[in-house]
Amino acid sequence: MSKEVSDRLWAIIEPLLEPFKRTRRGGSKALPFRRILNGILYLLKTGCQWDMIPRCYGSKSTLHEHFQRWVNSGVFERIFRLCLEEYDELKKIAWTWQSMDGSISQAPTRQAGAASAAREGLGRNPTDRGRQGTKLHLLVDRGGIPLGVEIVGANVHDSRLVSSTLSTVAIERPLPTPEFAQNLSLDKGYDYARVEKEVLQHKYQPHIRRIGEEKLDETMEKAHPARRWVVERTFAWFKGFRAIRTRYTCKASNFLAMVQLTAALIVFRAAHPKGIWA
Repeated sequence: MSKEVSDRLWAIIEPLLEPFKRTRRGGSKALPFRRILNGILYLLKTGCQWDMIPRCYGSKSTLHEHFQRWVNSGVFERIFRLCLEEYDELKKIAWTWQSMDGSISQAPTRQAGAASAAREGLGRNPTDRGRQGTKLHLLVDRGGIPLGVEIVGANVHDSRLVSSTLSTVAIERPLPTPEFAQNLSLDKGYDYARVEKEVLQHKYQPHIRRIGEEKLDETMEKAHPARRWVVERTFAWFKGFRAIRTRYTCKASNFLAMVQLTAALIVFRAAHPKGIWA
């Protein structure tokens, strides 16, 4: 039995797919876009191959053709933005404390030259004996709601990705003020003077865990509670979608679309506790 997205989620997505409706008459009956989306979500959740999606969702060729058209038109990025806008209206994005970090996934895709691999967000994973991998670099708010995400090769250091990840924030970021400052929590991997300067240039107050810094004794009072853990929890949410946990998608644009769709579903689920399914 096939699953179907909830009416509320479909109400957000359906207008974005309206321009793709068939205008010419004739031929076989067009597959409903809602069913196609259900099939894409099945692949995203299970991590299966396109030809293993149950036939109740449509044929592999039909599903992949529509997915590719939607990717090329930026549909999934807009879904992410609309879900964030709705969440901000209903729950309010907690801009005051934000966290950023990277997470590496295995990417046993077909081998490519170094230049081609870099373009497709692939690189040798230094923590996995040089096997090919991809990195998600993520910015979240105080509650772990994803705000922006990019994909790069596993060999790209987190400290090189601060500005590029901030540029992917899918919703307009309010300007910080002296009364409502915006703080950015980063781990030891960002402990460089250039990173601190970069963070300040983006009008954040940096909170960077220092290399060699000893943990505070439990009896000592902390100026601020640890806030970096929320981004780790969000990565766990992402990896609940198996197509993200291990990357089998060769094209960076296709994989990024899957990541953006996952981010949108996480945001939607936070705004609507009943979930994404009808």
